[in-house]
Amino acid sequence: MADQTLEAGEGYFHPFSGDGIHYRVVGSGRRHILFLHGFAASLHTWDDLAPFFPADEYTLHLLDLKGHGGSLKQCRGDYSTRHNARIVCAYIRSRALNSVSVVGHSFGGLVGMSAALDCPQISRLVLIDSPGFPQAFPRFMRILRIPFLGPLFMAFLSPRRLARKGLESVFYRHERITERLVERYAAGYGGLVAAHALAETVRQMIPDDAEQMTCRYAGLAIPVQILWGEHDRVVKPWQGHKLHQEIAGSRLTIIADCGHNPHEERPERTSNLIRAFLAGEPG
Repeated sequence: MADQTLEAGEGYFHPFSGDGIHYRVVGSGRRHILFLHGFAASLHTWDDLAPFFPADEYTLHLLDLKGHGGSLKQCRGDYSTRHNARIVCAYIRSRALNSVSVVGHSFGGLVGMSAALDCPQISRLVLIDSPGFPQAFPRFMRILRIPFLGPLFMAFLSPRRLARKGLESVFYRHERITERLVERYAAGYGGLVAAHALAETVRQMIPDDAEQMTCRYAGLAIPVQILWGEHDRVVKPWQGHKLHQEIAGSRLTIIADCGHNPHEERPERTSNLIRAFLAGEPG
């Protein structure tokens, strides 16, 4: 059962038995936004974006998805998209949020879509380079899926090397990759338990009823903004165009000169688009 109250700031909540979910709340504004990071990232992926949302206007809710960042990591457990969506819904209820916008990047967008289908408190949805349809997994994720050997491979590689290689695969311009970014991602890659948690997430990411799930996207009856990096090599732009076709009334904006992580590679441009959409400005 979800906690009844949560203090602003940083801490943990326990929506279900065995789940310890790390969260951070920033700001005190009347507009509430829940941010969901992508695979193998953490709530720190929003560090460059958050300053563009004035604290007196917005309250930002940043979650570490299960098995990521500061949230509890286990070698086994439910790391599925649907379970993460249930965690998101439980958090929203625990905060008594009646109208909250959800911004999800990549895997976080997939979780956000799943949550929005079942959580009436979600009033707007922003999807940033979020997969909605089956496609080939990136090489790193394919390796992680290999039983036993995949997590071992990740656990014994240098976290900094993993972080840099990962950033090079998602950034369009490598000169934008700073040491601070490398450290941000490397912090989540240490240890065998963390590797097992990520491996379980990959294995459970695509639900058994994936085709039925994609058919439900058309049922999203809230405003949806789709943002896509022009040069995304991880989740190709055709996914964004297809989501735009499936979700009635959605808007699609291609962000030039960046790859899979617009919120880190072009944070000011990305924040301007998000704020305009949440304010109801025409696309």
